Amino acid sequence: MKRILILLTALLMVLTVFLASCKDEGTSLSEAEGSESTESSKAESVSKEESKKEESKEESKKEESEKEESSEAEGFETAKLPTEYKEGGMNIEAASFSEKPYFVIVGRCSEGATVTAEVGSDSVSSKSYKGWYSVRVKASGSSANVRLTQSVDGKQVGDALEYKIKPKTPGADMWPVVAGGDFQFMFQKMLPDFKGENLPNSLSLNNLKVRTQNKLKALREVKPEGDIIYILVPSAMSVYPELVPPQYKQASGSTKYDLIVEKLKEGGATVIDLKSAFAEHKNDEMPLYYKLDSHWSDYGAFIAYTELFNHISKNFPDASPRGIDEFDWNPAYRNSGDMTYYLAMSQSQIKEYTYYRTFKDSINPSIKSVPRYVSENKLTYHDMMTYENTVGSYKSNLPTCLVMRDSYSTQMYDIIAERTYSTHYMGMWGYGWNVGQIQSEAPDYVIYIVAEWNLDSILYG
Repeated sequence: MKRILILLTALLMVLTVFLASCKDEGTSLSEAEGSESTESSKAESVSKEESKKEESKEESKKEESEKEESSEAEGFETAKLPTEYKEGGMNIEAASFSEKPYFVIVGRCSEGATVTAEVGSDSVSSKSYKGWYSVRVKASGSSANVRLTQSVDGKQVGDALEYKIKPKTPGADMWPVVAGGDFQFMFQKMLPDFKGENLPNSLSLNNLKVRTQNKLKALREVKPEGDIIYILVPSAMSVYPELVPPQYKQASGSTKYDLIVEKLKEGGATVIDLKSAFAEHKNDEMPLYYKLDSHWSDYGAFIAYTELFNHISKNFPDASPRGIDEFDWNPAYRNSGDMTYYLAMSQSQIKEYTYYRTFKDSINPSIKSVPRYVSENKLTYHDMMTYENTVGSYKSNLPTCLVMRDSYSTQMYDIIAERTYSTHYMGMWGYGWNVGQIQSEAPDYVIYIVAEWNLDSILYG
């Protein structure tokens, strides 16, 4: 009996130890499961937090993107089509002396606005162009108090702005500029032609006639049907005299341009006199001249091209000019040209709305590969335009041409070459007549492209 009690006691002790061990293991398992659950919860929490952060970043990016898109849509400089510079808004981008004591203010305004500047008792108004304006005012010293207002359809929009302006003074090496009305700028060196102050004498004119006769004779010895054609480009002053400041009076009689046209014709040359053609198109939607550059626009050159090949197609029917619808006219705000530079203003800050012309159809790669401008965003012509070069369509039913030219040739370079078998462009600003070259090349046409303010190059050359 005693032995049985001892055995039962031992069994009870073993059972007690076993149960205690199971309890400890259960506790450890529970704690482990709890720990894993906690870690999982923490990980899930972190994951959710990271997800929220990522969502927040995406939302932030989206908002910034929407702001940028909104800014681009509303921004003036990035617009590809005309847009208002904020209803009633107006600012000043730059102010510089043009012809002292006159200075010009350039800035942005409401679309279609007329801007009026008041300095003391003087008041001057100027029409804007595609949201940009310029106004020419007089200063009594190195600065002026200016009050600016703008009106659309005769009603003032926005508030008047008052400034004390100290205009920049362009350097002595800058070509002087005349700030015309309605956002039109012109070189001061065009004034002698405009006012008729530089008329050539009868001896110079007669020599021009004789030289023209001799040139035509030399050409027709190797090309009996050959022709010499002069494309004389009137300056913006001559086409838009109403925009020239009133103290500069236009000549009432014949100008140098008129007298030279007469003598070239008497010498037997063909003259593409653009005065009448430009008078017909001066108020077209696309301007004939740049507003902020001294050259004619792609559209002005297209009018001349049409006149030129209407003449050439009388002998070469397949050289008839392309119609305006055969080109793309790409409108955009682009960096302004040489007038802005000569006024000591920023060409990238001051914009001009222009139409950049390109062919719709494919053309010979030798023509297409020559860049006319530095880029589509700038009016400045490319250096390659200045070099001697030969390009063309190389179609046997088209004429050959030799072209002597100044910088106005830039806007006609590709469209002349495309209507010819080949066009030999002499280096820009070179007008020397080389009989040996005429004899070796025997071109169908010798073409001169000359701006009005550059007429001395052919009068005495």
